[in-house]
Amino acid sequence: MIGPGLLMAGANIGGGEWLLGPEVTARYGGSILWIATLAIAAQVFFNLEVMRYALYCGEPMFVGYFRLPPGPILWTGVYLAFDFIGVWPYLASNAAVPFAAIILGRLPTEADATLVRSLSYVVFLGAYLPVLFGRKIYNAIQLCMIVKAVLVLGYLLVINLIWNRGAWGEAFSGLFKFGMLPPAMDWATVAAFAGIAGAGGLSNMQFSNYVREKGWGMGGQVGAIPSAFGGKTIKLSHVGKVFPVTPENLDRWRGWYRHIVREQLIIWVPAVTLGAMLPAMLSLGFLPRGTTVKGWEGAAMTAKGLAEHVGPAFWYLTLTCGLLVLAPTQITQMDGMVRRWVDVLWTGSRRLLHLDGHKVKYVYYSVLALYGVWGMIALAILNPAQIVKTVANFWNLALGFSAVLTVVANRRLLPKELRPRWFMELGALYCAVFYLGIFCVVAYKEFIADKATP
Repeated sequence: MIGPGLLMAGANIGGGEWLLGPEVTARYGGSILWIATLAIAAQVFFNLEVMRYALYCGEPMFVGYFRLPPGPILWTGVYLAFDFIGVWPYLASNAAVPFAAIILGRLPTEADATLVRSLSYVVFLGAYLPVLFGRKIYNAIQLCMIVKAVLVLGYLLVINLIWNRGAWGEAFSGLFKFGMLPPAMDWATVAAFAGIAGAGGLSNMQFSNYVREKGWGMGGQVGAIPSAFGGKTIKLSHVGKVFPVTPENLDRWRGWYRHIVREQLIIWVPAVTLGAMLPAMLSLGFLPRGTTVKGWEGAAMTAKGLAEHVGPAFWYLTLTCGLLVLAPTQITQMDGMVRRWVDVLWTGSRRLLHLDGHKVKYVYYSVLALYGVWGMIALAILNPAQIVKTVANFWNLALGFSAVLTVVANRRLLPKELRPRWFMELGALYCAVFYLGIFCVVAYKEFIADKATP
């Protein structure tokens, strides 16, 4: 009965929290963390609404979008554009930095570029291993994310509870200082932090995929994507399956919906809130206020400050924690992107409709192989420091747009008895306004206001 909330909690403690959280709080203090509160609250409504659709028919919400007018051609173009910015394997590229630092005993410099790039290939290719084994791909990913969440949150909790107790008050109060904005704020950085707090972008869509993979609701009648080894008996239906809306079935469906609400509020929300707070707290405790850092500079300076206060071993332990944050998240980033398009192809391609259900894995691994070729090329040209903020800000647009489309899809595709109540629709629309709003603010600041300034 523990499922997508726990998996996504591990996946969502990712590169943004580790790279952008310390950068934001080092410059502006803990009072800026209320932005994470608003972002996570918005995503809860979105997550529940995409899972609502999956509980009803066993299909991911992404497939539901393609059932809306004017048709799949438009939505293919829109979401290919959204996914293009996220297709870059920036997590593997960033994970190579602490990997190299552990080996070198210092942060890598330009002279170590070959080592860093080689290690980024190792991290990227290593992300393929978990999705090859187990009966369902989901099972292996869930195990990886649980281990990651326990190790990362456990380490950060120990550090902050023993050696950084003074930062708790500022960080916790900062979660509720709504509207507190520092002067001369870097909007792109703060908006990127909002974009990665929780899940962010199209990664929230994976909740509906994993409801099916876990077999919850009607997902148990549809099947799952089997792994390359050990999943011979698992099949995936080409289309979803729905149930007649009888009082008995409606009562059972409501039971499932109550369950996903509990899992969101009891597991996912606390975990991702800690995931946003704890790395940021390190900079509050171990960096001078007003420090301007970028990318791995902040994480490295924090590790150095911690080592000076506690002991030299914590330089390596903190860098290892950063590696554990970034490298496993590459798995879910890769799986989520591939899974979205495989589901669309499996449902919508006439050439694939005649294939038996267990052969979906051939489609999945073919697309995964193409992504691997692209990823190796991308790592040769990627600038990891720039791409994180670019991805986070662009995915604010993707999530805001998808929130609107989710409201439309649930109104058009669900029976009246299963449609969201007014406050849930209002919450999903709040998600849309929040993310589209901060995207528009950054676009205005970056491309209009700055050019207009003499």
